[in-house]
Amino acid sequence: MFTKNIVLEALQQYRGSHYLSKSVNPVFRWLSMLPDSPDEMECDILYICLLSKAIKRNTETPGYYYACIRDIFTDEAEDAQALAGVIVINEIKEVSWLFNVIQKRFLEISSWVGKMKDALIDHCDYQQLVELCEPIFNNFISIFDSAYSLLAYTKNITCRDPVNIAMLEKGYHSDETLQKFRDRKRFEVYEHEQGVVISPPGVIAQCEIVTKWCRYGGELRLQVVMECSQTPMSLASVDLFEIFMGHIEICFLRQQRTNPSQIYSSLLTEMLNGDLDNPFIIAERAKAADIPFSGRFNTYRIVFEDNSTILVGRFVQELMTYLPKAKIIALKYEVIVLNIYNQQRIKKQSLANLTKLTSLLEKYDAMCGVSEEFSSLAELKHAYTQATRAQTLGVQLRTLGNYWSFDRDVFEATAIERNGNIFYYDNVFLYLSLHFAQSGSFDAFYNTFYNRTLKKLIEYDKENHTRLVQVLYAYLVTERRPTAAGKLLGMHRNSVLYHVSHIEEITEIDLNDYWARLKLSLAFHFFELKESNRLFYTPGGDSSVKSDKG
Repeated sequence: MFTKNIVLEALQQYRGSHYLSKSVNPVFRWLSMLPDSPDEMECDILYICLLSKAIKRNTETPGYYYACIRDIFTDEAEDAQALAGVIVINEIKEVSWLFNVIQKRFLEISSWVGKMKDALIDHCDYQQLVELCEPIFNNFISIFDSAYSLLAYTKNITCRDPVNIAMLEKGYHSDETLQKFRDRKRFEVYEHEQGVVISPPGVIAQCEIVTKWCRYGGELRLQVVMECSQTPMSLASVDLFEIFMGHIEICFLRQQRTNPSQIYSSLLTEMLNGDLDNPFIIAERAKAADIPFSGRFNTYRIVFEDNSTILVGRFVQELMTYLPKAKIIALKYEVIVLNIYNQQRIKKQSLANLTKLTSLLEKYDAMCGVSEEFSSLAELKHAYTQATRAQTLGVQLRTLGNYWSFDRDVFEATAIERNGNIFYYDNVFLYLSLHFAQSGSFDAFYNTFYNRTLKKLIEYDKENHTRLVQVLYAYLVTERRPTAAGKLLGMHRNSVLYHVSHIEEITEIDLNDYWARLKLSLAFHFFELKESNRLFYTPGGDSSVKSDKG
């Protein structure tokens, strides 16, 4: 518990030197006067003695640590091995004095740790632990949830940094402060750094800041921040901060496990990670989490354009105000929503929810994939995959734009339905089927008659400055209704029929044949998928197969 850094800081006001490795920070259980026999020595005890005795013992039995009063002069070069692990104080003092100086600091820290343990036994909250640390750190410490709302702080030690002063007035960090965090990539650092993060004074704070996050289920849930404005930061204070965090984390885990939202979070996370798929176990745990095992569900998967600028906790907090009945979890930089419906018309209710969410998604530059409806909680992972595919393929297909060069009205009538950055699995599963049909070990669409026919028609349009591809597309999507197709194309129905007859001549395909029309429709969508692949993965190029307007 007592590190090398803590010992050195306790002795820093006295003249001395040490021969401890910079790369190693040993931890001592306690201290002791040097025993007569090496057999009585232990590796995690700091031994107090005269330097001459330490050198003699270290030469005979290396591997221990000593704090000594200098009683002899040494040659550091010649005695390097014998001095390894030794702290030397150059004061005319008794060994008992040195023992008492170090023991006093150890006792202060032990008393503090004991009080924190007693507080935890009594089921304390964060505020009690923060108040206990005030005499140890003599710095302002604050604790925040993932949305940067203030949970606890040192009420007897005031903050001096303007950022924290403004935070105390509101009870949370403002959007302006969070933007500074984004600009400095703080969220990205916090996501990847598991330990203590030390931030130098600069753009955000005027003093050094020591911070650490508590995670639950892989999510950043609780942040503890120390503002080093009254007592300068030191290696010892960082070690003490780690001791403090060990007790904060016990309190944190206890609160998470007793919080109903964390019970369902744990269940859903295990299901999504593939660690739990037994429907009987899922049903039992769903009862404890207050989630119906059977019912009417769908799932949203929400991701962000730029993860480094997003405070996911704040987004989730706002999202809950829109979807108070949903179960929401955050995994890394994505948010998963399990919607539970009481009524039969899920699609209508989901659409109403998503319409309300549009402004929130725009605010955070977020994209949302929507799964199909499902009836058993055990289907959650499959629904999550659907929502993921909806979002990823939906974004890709959006790059396609007006691929067939339709007039605006025609394009809007035939394009995949989407609402801003919201994408539905129902709208992309056909393209997903085409993707899998040609991306495995066997390409089902390689060199098919209908693909070759569509290529032939595209080339014919280019050579003759016609728009037969557009006519065929409109004829197919309107299900062979020439009047409806003509309305899309701005063309009389008789002209549509004339062009259709010409298409049948060129392609030698009977468009009264259902299977022929289906295969041609698939060929159109396959061309769209291929072009969206090209544009998404190699953006910036011109399409080589776009048809011209007639």
